[in-house]
Amino acid sequence: MTKHHALGIDFGGTKLLAAVVDLDSGEVVSTAKKRTSAADSPQAIIDKIHSAADDALQSAKMKPKQLVGIGVGAAGQVDAAKGVLLGTPNLSQAVIDLPIAESLRKRFGVPATLRNDVHVAATGELAFGAGQGVSDFLCCFVGTGVGGAVVTGGILVTGVSGSAGEIGHLVVDSGGRLCGCGGRGHVEAYASRTAITYSLMGDLKRGRKSILRELAPDLSTALMWPESGAVRSGVLADAIGMGDELVRETILEAGRYLGYGLASVISLLNPARIVMGGGVIESVDLLYEVAADYARRESLAVPGRAVEFTRAKLGDHSGVVGAALIGAGS
Repeated sequence: MTKHHALGIDFGGTKLLAAVVDLDSGEVVSTAKKRTSAADSPQAIIDKIHSAADDALQSAKMKPKQLVGIGVGAAGQVDAAKGVLLGTPNLSQAVIDLPIAESLRKRFGVPATLRNDVHVAATGELAFGAGQGVSDFLCCFVGTGVGGAVVTGGILVTGVSGSAGEIGHLVVDSGGRLCGCGGRGHVEAYASRTAITYSLMGDLKRGRKSILRELAPDLSTALMWPESGAVRSGVLADAIGMGDELVRETILEAGRYLGYGLASVISLLNPARIVMGGGVIESVDLLYEVAADYARRESLAVPGRAVEFTRAKLGDHSGVVGAALIGAGS
């Protein structure tokens, strides 16, 4: 039987992952990774996407014509019909109206599709991961930002402009911290890795003691530029494991605010399951546990008791598998 393959690309605030995916099994055949940052120009982003795609294809020993299609999940607001990235709070503000799908079609000569990154992750989890067997669930991914996606009746809910599920921009503190999108008091301003880093750097500048000064070799970069991703999720986990009081306090606060946002979703949508993923959730058990606890505590009692919490089964590959499926028209 002929196997069907597609290329999936997961484009986030600090990392770009491309993978050739077997569409019948969800198996990731090959991967390629690039670093991204807020300093990237629009052309640099396009170049990195093309380069990662080239590398993944080369690693799989495949030609573009052997692909059914290419799918991209991008951390931001997208125009799915046009395949354009409209903007993103966690990359350069110069990234506006970037024609990602068109650039891939021209470069590789196969159909290409663009969607929001957590929308594609939810698609991957629905087909091959923690969403299997559940018709109503929420995906919440915590990394550079906080993203979400809603599946109802086994169908991804996109909304009128394609932005449904953005849990990261629920207001949990009216007039609170400034979010990367320009609003105030959003979940993302408290629970994303960027927000956690901002909070930690502020305390370190004020003289708080922390093992981070030893664990993070690029701490000076983070002190000047918290968005850089210099404080990685694994470093946060290591600091907690070593009993660092400051990091533990900061994660407890982030988990509480994330839980508030999830509680609102539970009360509004009454999902059967909440699937949590992303680099911070995968690495920092405390954030996952505190968020789930507060979500149950602050939501309505009946839906709070009914909902099940689980981590994304596909882990780091949720996005590329889902992107491949969407790129293939699944």
